[in-house]
Amino acid sequence: MSNIDLIKYKIKNSKLTSSKLEKLSLCFTQDLTASQTAKKLDISRQTVNSYYKKIRFHLISNEKKIACKNSCLLKYINFNNEIMFFLEDEEKIVSVEENCTKIDKQIKEQLLKHKKANSAKLLYNKREERFIVIGFLKTQNCFEDFINTRLKKFRGINKNNFKLHIKESIIRYNEDKNALFKHLITLFN
Repeated sequence: MSNIDLIKYKIKNSKLTSSKLEKLSLCFTQDLTASQTAKKLDISRQTVNSYYKKIRFHLISNEKKIACKNSCLLKYINFNNEIMFFLEDEEKIVSVEENCTKIDKQIKEQLLKHKKANSAKLLYNKREERFIVIGFLKTQNCFEDFINTRLKKFRGINKNNFKLHIKESIIRYNEDKNALFKHLITLFN
């Protein structure tokens, strides 16, 4: 049984009714905290956190991997000395895994050391199946502003859950709330 099937199995066989699960997914879609959701649905915060974690895991396991057409920007977020890279093109933002072989470690190090630039313009070389640097530039980072605004309401995030929250933020940034809700409803049917 795959991780996704296991999550669906656990959620389908939960002790919460399907209407409560739908309301819980609606609260998740509205980006309510576990405390707000628990109060609204009259269930424990621990139960809400448990389901939120399962939902996050499900969304992240279905996240699209690097799929850049021609060129894109490599950017990063530095949060509590934890650095996470992501690619941004005209349409979407995609997280870059640490073991990604398409982006050389040297490119990431150059970007981090650059004093004036906060992003690297990359071009995908299909023949070599990797990215090459066109140049470094200073750009506005709307996604970082989105993350900072979103994460402030959680009153602290466990270091172990930081990457999970960032990846969830990427999904929330890319997806419409209605599409996200429709996707979550499929977990319960």
